[in-house]
Amino acid sequence: MKRRRELHFAIIGIGAFGSALAKKLSEEGAYVIAIDNTMEHINQVKEYVSDAICFDATDPELLENHGITNVDVAIIAIGESFEPVALIAMHLRNSGVKEIYGRAGSYIQEQILKQIGITDVIHPERQVAERMGVSLVRRGMSDVFDLGEGLAMFEVEAPDSMIDYTLEELEIRKRYELNLITIKRLKETDPDTSLDKKYKPIGILAGKTKIKKGDRFILVGTKENCDKLLDTN
Repeated sequence: MKRRRELHFAIIGIGAFGSALAKKLSEEGAYVIAIDNTMEHINQVKEYVSDAICFDATDPELLENHGITNVDVAIIAIGESFEPVALIAMHLRNSGVKEIYGRAGSYIQEQILKQIGITDVIHPERQVAERMGVSLVRRGMSDVFDLGEGLAMFEVEAPDSMIDYTLEELEIRKRYELNLITIKRLKETDPDTSLDKKYKPIGILAGKTKIKKGDRFILVGTKENCDKLLDTN
């Protein structure tokens, strides 16, 4: 079985979302084929993806001729119109592509894609809004990813009251019913480096690991328990 980074990914629709996804997958070492019907969009990503092709992906013959029907994972990231998303999803599904993700802007569009039988539906705007809504209300929380069943993964600032204490002393799991996955710590880097890239995981945690000012916790648990931890300041 192939490892995820060995899979071939096709991203169809290189707008803001598709471009960012293509770049991130490429940074992770994946083989990425970028497809768009506008050459300007292709030129914006061709330097960092494995292949970039300009053609109309709603044409099933062109999809096959360019090898897109043979990819492992296809992401249809077109956001301007829904009809091409549905058409491409049907073509890829009929061609036997095993993993297909399609972008939807409404409940009805989501139901159509589910009827086609794709792997999952993408709601970039809704997901960003939900994450931003949580981070605006919950101070100290910079990121959140919903895992379902009431659980989520959070990135939060380490409370000031925990600085200079060890994980053994803090007993985060026992006191807050939260699993601490890792700690991201600010590293000395080029001043022009973006803030998110200045933070790096410190590796495997131990009981003697001491919390430093500026540390960020990556936690799994409920929002309520995460609030309790943040309220310890």
